[in-house]
Amino acid sequence: MIKRLFSSVRKFPITVTNNAWDKITEIIKKKNGGIFIFSAKSGGCNGFSYDLKLLDKNKYKKIKDEYTNNSKIKPTIIERHNAKIFIDPISEMSLLGTTIDYILEDYDKGIFENKFIFTPDKDFASSCGCGISFTPRN
Repeated sequence: MIKRLFSSVRKFPITVTNNAWDKITEIIKKKNGGIFIFSAKSGGCNGFSYDLKLLDKNKYKKIKDEYTNNSKIKPTIIERHNAKIFIDPISEMSLLGTTIDYILEDYDKGIFENKFIFTPDKDFASSCGCGISFTPRN
């Protein structure tokens, strides 16, 4: 969570739409718990690619303990109801302003699969046409 000086407004570094939260919650329930981790990794046609994956409770505890015990960087965790997204602290600055959405197939609109989509804030990054990779702006 970002706290701005002289303001009581709190803003998360990323935005998650209701559709994405619903799908994330559904997946966590089907897998009997866990947490999603959102990060950026090198690769893709634009320099970096988005990575959203489910961690089981044991892997999440290990990663959280590692950051809690061995790092001055504290991870950001956003949640809605029982669903949580852990934002990788190393990737967080690259992910600023990103919106995570989940879209359903709609043949009439040319959407042929259900999928998570990632949209960067144009002030912070540019994206390629596939929506999977991005380049942070200077």
